[in-house]
Amino acid sequence: MVPVAERPNRQPAASLTGDHRRDFHANRLLRACQVRDVTEPHAREAARLRTATGRPATITATDAVVAAFASTCPSPIVLTSDPRGLVALSAHAVRPITIAGA
Repeated sequence: MVPVAERPNRQPAASLTGDHRRDFHANRLLRACQVRDVTEPHAREAARLRTATGRPATITATDAVVAAFASTCPSPIVLTSDPRGLVALSAHAVRPITIAGA
């Protein structure tokens, strides 16, 4: 299992304090992530997934991009603290995506 993080999402960096002792857990998670550029095909797949849910206004673009990346991986597992949007997106992915809520 390899977690996926995308460059447009700045949330993890915004929560860092700059103190390596306090940021230990966030830094450990980020080291395990693959940071990838969002290409046009990924963005189009994310838009397709959002539209397919029938409620694109309630699902974030970040969740859609994560689902689009995950759908390109073999046996993907996505860890999240808010699984609602990702579960809806994964139902329309080309490949089954396992969503694990924290």
